[in-house]
Amino acid sequence: MAATSLAAVTALAIATGVSSAQTHAHSSIGSANKATPEFGTVVAGTLPSAGTPTTGGTLSIGQLSGQTPTAIFPLTSGADSNSAAQILQTSLYSPLFYGPNGARPEVNYALSDAAGPPVASHGDKTFTITLKSGLKWSDGTPITSTDVLFFFDLLKAAVKASPANWGQYSPGLMPDDVASVSAPSPTKFVINLKKPKNPGYFLYNELQDTNFGFYAMPAQAWDIDATGGSPVTDWATNPADALKIYTYLEAQGTSLSTFASNPLWQTTSGPFKITSFNTTNSSYTLVPSKTYSLADKAKVAQIDVNTYTSETAQLDALKTGSLDMAELDAATELGSIPYLKSQGDSVFGTPGFGWYGGIINFKDTTDDFNKIIVQPYVDQALAELINQNAIIKGVYHGWAVPASGPIPSAPDSPYAPANSADAVFPFNPSGAAKLLKAHGWDVKPGGQTVCAKAGTGASDCGAGIPKGTPFKFVWANVPETTSATGVLESQAFASQAKASAGIDIQLSTKTFNFLVTDYNDDNPAAKKYTNDWAVNNFGGIQFDYYPTQDGLLSPGAGFNLGDYDNPAVIKLMLASASSNSATAVQKEDELESRDYPVFFMPVEDQIWSINSKVGGSTNAFLELGTQVWAGNEFYLKK
Repeated sequence: MAATSLAAVTALAIATGVSSAQTHAHSSIGSANKATPEFGTVVAGTLPSAGTPTTGGTLSIGQLSGQTPTAIFPLTSGADSNSAAQILQTSLYSPLFYGPNGARPEVNYALSDAAGPPVASHGDKTFTITLKSGLKWSDGTPITSTDVLFFFDLLKAAVKASPANWGQYSPGLMPDDVASVSAPSPTKFVINLKKPKNPGYFLYNELQDTNFGFYAMPAQAWDIDATGGSPVTDWATNPADALKIYTYLEAQGTSLSTFASNPLWQTTSGPFKITSFNTTNSSYTLVPSKTYSLADKAKVAQIDVNTYTSETAQLDALKTGSLDMAELDAATELGSIPYLKSQGDSVFGTPGFGWYGGIINFKDTTDDFNKIIVQPYVDQALAELINQNAIIKGVYHGWAVPASGPIPSAPDSPYAPANSADAVFPFNPSGAAKLLKAHGWDVKPGGQTVCAKAGTGASDCGAGIPKGTPFKFVWANVPETTSATGVLESQAFASQAKASAGIDIQLSTKTFNFLVTDYNDDNPAAKKYTNDWAVNNFGGIQFDYYPTQDGLLSPGAGFNLGDYDNPAVIKLMLASASSNSATAVQKEDELESRDYPVFFMPVEDQIWSINSKVGGSTNAFLELGTQVWAGNEFYLKK
């Protein structure tokens, strides 16, 4: 996401692996991988049928050890921000702005949100949020703007104490950019900013934040700083007391043994209540909330979220029918699709929001890489050596979509340029070789290309590149056991670059934690590694629905590991965040698709297997591709 800390995103960002033993999923590659008007995305396989819903019954959904919720309190720290916590929290507490809307990166106002669209005024410096009428907490107390104020005041105190206290925190953004807030009526909450913000940016990158965003929290039940303590009434005027409340709630909210028993978490606003939580393996049970006052009430009587110790164990449960819904491991389990389909399961995949690929290190001086990579013709030549269609077919076996920039070809985004599904620099290996030759390189396909004409003229290699400089660099991946796709796509690119243009891409392997910590130019402690790597392919990024890279790849941002700092692009990033232009982020994306901060690779599908007895809307199933699910959207069929 575009406004977050490194700790928050890493749980969501790492790429999953795909083995070479997969079956083909999409009917074809290329034109078939464009978003469809019907779904707003590309669907591999077949979506389940809606069927006729019944009322009652138990739905079981799988999760894996190590990917389970560790926090129930919805003001979540960076250490506990992950998709598993997000699913639990949004089951119990309704965020003000819930999304996506099926596969479309937008707030779903019609389904279950607690507020209407924020209204901008005063030159996009003031945003007024109106709560839906008739909302109540499970204890019968009305949900009001005071509950939103309670959330904000605790948030402000928490991040002032430590930025790590909120997983979505990024310096200069929420709550740093807020001049004042007020609750002028029970249904109105007003945010006054220090400077104007693009309304789309403010909604999706500061309020919605891929569901770890703004909430109403029950002030009448949670305004205490000790178990059995008296209400703390001055939290709005005394930041010290607000911090005490936050500290107490955060500690209670990470105590797994009391998730289902602590009275705090029985006061809810979402479609479910939690009735059990297994502290041994983090399996848990949800039942519908009788007081849920938004539109889409749950039809099932119970949801069992079952934890499995391995992908194999989870797959076995799918095969025996003891598990209704689970994600498949793309690295090892696609060979089981025919069996799952033979027993009536639906297996399908859709891509999520974000990008995958290798972050470029603009400080690597080894073999003058830092001088080579800033040459505009180099971006084009390297892009023309990435055969995305072949990678989709050979590495992902169809379970991926092309991406030549930060906005992939699917899902469809209202902020994407009209030609975002088309490669800016299509695969053209002979063209890449000719381009290098035209700029002074002695190109030796299969050998080692070197600079033959030093200088800054139109037919020279470029400033700072001495004659005889070899075109070679280090490309680092996570281990194949972590992400086979990342390794295989890197190998494919390196092989093509060597064979067609004599570029020597030297592949290396480091752990995920090493890559994001030590191959990171923004980390002072990692300075000794600066010249050890040119590209860091740790995985990818899932970001907010407004797809600016501001806060991700801007100077000092959490994932600008390679110190990307093109003034023209940075100017567009700032415009994406602050101007009211509807096309600002489109212009940013267009330039980032030419002036690479990242060697963009295909975006893989999230693949699910659904038992034939499970029904739901098309949107409910499409949302699974974004790493979230809403239990109140599923039911058992007649």
